[in-house]
Amino acid sequence: IKFRDEHEFNERERINLVSDELGREAMAHDLFRRAGLPAPDTRFVTLFVNEERQGDYLDIEQVDNEFVRAHFPDDDGGNLYRGVDRADLSYRGSDPDAYRPYYVKKNNYDADDYSDVIALTDALTNSPDETFRAEAEAVADMWQWLRWFALQAILDNHEGALWAGSGDDYFLYHRPSDDRFVLISWDHDTLFLFPNHSVWEPNWYAPQIVQRILNYPYFTRWYYQHIASIAANEFSVAEMYPRIDALPAVVSEGDRDELKQYVAARIPALNSQIPQTRLSITTNGGQNFLTKQTEVTLEGECSPLRDVYVNGEGGTLHVPLRVQYPTATTWRYTSTLPRRDNVFVITDGLDSRTITVYRDIFHGGTLTEDTTIPTSGYPYVISENIVVPEGITLTIEPGVTLQFEGERFLRVEGGRLLAEGTAAQPIVLTRRDSGYWGGVLFHRSRADNRIGHAVIEYTHEVISNPRTHGVSAYNSRVTIADSILRHTRGSDHGCNAVIADWNSTLYLLRNEIYQIEGDGVHATGGYAFIQGNHIHDVQHPVWPVEGIELSDMVTPAIVLDNHVHHVSDDCMDLNHSSALIERNELHHCGDKGVSIGHPSSTTLVNNLIYTCVGKDEDPFSGTGIAVKDSAVSRIVNNTVSDSRYGIYLYEGHTGHGGGKATVVNSIVWDNGVDLALDALSTVTVTYSTLAFGAGTVWPGEGNVFADPLFRDPQNGNYRLQEDSPCVDAGTEVGAPDVDVRGVYRPHGEGYDQGAHEFFEFFSCYLPLVLRSH
Repeated sequence: IKFRDEHEFNERERINLVSDELGREAMAHDLFRRAGLPAPDTRFVTLFVNEERQGDYLDIEQVDNEFVRAHFPDDDGGNLYRGVDRADLSYRGSDPDAYRPYYVKKNNYDADDYSDVIALTDALTNSPDETFRAEAEAVADMWQWLRWFALQAILDNHEGALWAGSGDDYFLYHRPSDDRFVLISWDHDTLFLFPNHSVWEPNWYAPQIVQRILNYPYFTRWYYQHIASIAANEFSVAEMYPRIDALPAVVSEGDRDELKQYVAARIPALNSQIPQTRLSITTNGGQNFLTKQTEVTLEGECSPLRDVYVNGEGGTLHVPLRVQYPTATTWRYTSTLPRRDNVFVITDGLDSRTITVYRDIFHGGTLTEDTTIPTSGYPYVISENIVVPEGITLTIEPGVTLQFEGERFLRVEGGRLLAEGTAAQPIVLTRRDSGYWGGVLFHRSRADNRIGHAVIEYTHEVISNPRTHGVSAYNSRVTIADSILRHTRGSDHGCNAVIADWNSTLYLLRNEIYQIEGDGVHATGGYAFIQGNHIHDVQHPVWPVEGIELSDMVTPAIVLDNHVHHVSDDCMDLNHSSALIERNELHHCGDKGVSIGHPSSTTLVNNLIYTCVGKDEDPFSGTGIAVKDSAVSRIVNNTVSDSRYGIYLYEGHTGHGGGKATVVNSIVWDNGVDLALDALSTVTVTYSTLAFGAGTVWPGEGNVFADPLFRDPQNGNYRLQEDSPCVDAGTEVGAPDVDVRGVYRPHGEGYDQGAHEFFEFFSCYLPLVLRSH
């Protein structure tokens, strides 16, 4: 009903009265408004003409300038168009006349300007896919548009409009504040009908531009998100049923029931059409990987309902986008790789996934500047020899694993190596596959080289001059501490775990060395400080090898607190070397516990030596302590047991002379022969327990011939029992302050004989008294 300007009805120029499907029209407009979209206000009215009742109607607000002022109060200067049949948003060229029949102006008639509609259709039609979103969002509020389309899908609008028609029954408003168009729906009598219809009916019935919008991945995601959100909130049973019940009597009970039935059936139908994809990483099957590239692209699947964030970057509301969506249910993220370990945390608010991409920043070569190999959770593959020249420092950080390809090696050629891990993050130097590599070689490197908390394994000889072993030092200084050296493969000469030669300085502290096809430790010349190491399972398939071998030491070596056992030859072998050998436990060797030969001067204190098996073909083999070839030894508070010979002094090489020893406070017991010497050797024994011949005391002050009463020698426990004759039987002269286990001496009335000082811990149990208060 249109009124003359001078006779407006309640300040209204036009009244739209709908007599058909009042309930559907009213509920649809109400839903649009509650969903936050501009829509006409409605009210149920009864029409009277000249006081004659004409019937019941739904009064629907006219979409015109008054509507714009009411619904866009601070944004009301823009153009308003009504789309009529074939207003399909397609570009029709630059001539405004091509648009007039389809986009009917509802305001600003005098301007007669269609440039905004032309720009809108141009962007929606002609922009390439790569820039479609940006160009579309520049001319239209696409978030609002997709919510508008979602409501059309929820209501299954078959009136025409844009969602499932040729393009009519809708309005376009050009909002001045952001220079973008918004959609306004109109004519809602053919909806709430088919609850099981597809939300993708536009792919069959809608204009091409609408299909392009809805099928563009970013907009598809928004489409699904709006459908799910509205279905769970504004369109929910809890929201819709009370409003349906509140419809006036003009809407029949049957119509209300139909509306309710539609709502109840439509919600699960909508949810069933939304892909249930969960967040995943498909790149490399979601597993961590290594790349040589400086940039990586990660991909995966995702829910269309939740935006994906990678390390906090993501979202879809603003461009440019850090997370891309090739489809509605897949994501893609491209990033530089600024470091070795690049951790990417992918989340969508419900699920979270993590992948680490390791950049191959180091694989060996000759260094030209100070280099740091950073901590990494992924092994570095060393395909080239690492060479550290003079003036260059290579630093390996904790947690680094270097996997050397076969025959590769690390050579510090005058430079410096700092490879210091931690107990929680050891450094691992190992092989790549099943081959062996050449180990770590220090050559003429007098810098303070340090290896700590490291594992060095699967090495063999690669360089013959100078020879490579597990760790080799030639005229170099190196400290190896708290590390594991294992699995060397012997060549014709064997492959030692550690070798220090050519006047090197070696500090070997608290390491475990085992499964070695060569000497555990071999030092020649220079200086060696060897303390707290556990060396075991040392044997070559052909040649006898030593646990620790010291030869031609320039400065007396220090060998303290080591545990050496299951060695194919000597646990310790000294030639032309002076040394202090203290608090070591040596056992189960194929030859001697300690072999001291050639002009060597040694002091042995607090050592526990047992089960030196020996070789039948060697008459001197199987000796706990052998002093030979003019060597001189002072043997204090040692325990030697269960061997072929306890202590043996002799000439091993013709013309070199016998051995000379002083034995004090020691227990040499239960050996095949406790103490033997040839005619060229001399020995002095005092305050010691051992046998002289058949059941007699060895000559010397304070000596004892009696069972020392070891606690459990069969299981390696050579501590003394309380009533042992060796307790308090030693002399304080020259006695050490502690025993082999660090127990202070004396621990009673006097000093004990042997490696162990007797002591007891007593437990006292007090009665438990419960008192009530």
